[in-house]
Amino acid sequence: ADFSDVRWSPGWWFAAAVLYFISWIPAACLWWLLLKQAGVTLPFYPTFRAHFCGHLGKYVPGKALSLVIRAAMLREYRVSGSIAGLMATAETLLTMAVGLLVSISLMPILLGGEDASSLIELLPALKTLADLEPSIQYAISGSFLLAAILATPLIAKSLQWLITRFGLKKKQSSTEGQSDANETIEVPVRISSRVILLGSALVAVGWIVNGCSLGCILLGCGVSVNSIADPLLWTAAVASAISIGFLVLFAPGGLGPRELILIAVLQLSPQIDPSLAVIAAALFRMISFLSEVFFSALLYTLPAKVPQNEIVTN
Repeated sequence: ADFSDVRWSPGWWFAAAVLYFISWIPAACLWWLLLKQAGVTLPFYPTFRAHFCGHLGKYVPGKALSLVIRAAMLREYRVSGSIAGLMATAETLLTMAVGLLVSISLMPILLGGEDASSLIELLPALKTLADLEPSIQYAISGSFLLAAILATPLIAKSLQWLITRFGLKKKQSSTEGQSDANETIEVPVRISSRVILLGSALVAVGWIVNGCSLGCILLGCGVSVNSIADPLLWTAAVASAISIGFLVLFAPGGLGPRELILIAVLQLSPQIDPSLAVIAAALFRMISFLSEVFFSALLYTLPAKVPQNEIVTN
């Protein structure tokens, strides 16, 4: 393709890096809420700091180093490594599950594009769905969303079962008698369905912001916004690419699968040809990585000085 007429605007790429950083705040909120359920009370900043710095661990095959980094960075606040790691695992799985759910919910918009052949070629299972009437596609997407909401109590109970298997408990002030007012007892950790639902809703907002980050990269390549469907397409592209890329454990940071999905989904836009889709996917990888490195270094050099009386751990 000839890019001589493209209006390159790198300023948009700086905005993309900032938005990418902001997009992970909701996921850190979910981790913070889960830790609070487990009896760990910390100000939000140390939690977000550990969460975002942990992103660099996903570039090691297996991605488990990400969880290790998070747990290690909370040890200075006397947070148990086992509870930090377990809740980080739960948060990561929930975040990626919400990403897949966002993609499924937006699937009718994707398949309703002018040419969905590139996406169907990458994911042949979508062909049957693409042949359905739009109303049926929306009904299927809505059913997945409703099922996910109704499954929230089951998710909470499953997480509680896992915590019980690890034997993790939290300390709680005794309420039996005035003489025992300052004593603590150990009680089982209970995860509220409301926390799971609230955290998942916040994460969905984060995926939208992440999609806007990709949109800024495209705007920097001269792509214009023609309708509300464009930002929705960006969100679906990012959510599906990162979530599915996460499942490929041997790929550092989802390298490869993430780009293939981004390229396929972006070509659903009539403004984006295969060459531009490849460039956008490469730019998104580069800018997101630089954002992670820069902001992780910045956060790491700015530790939170939390008074001991503000730290409550299990």
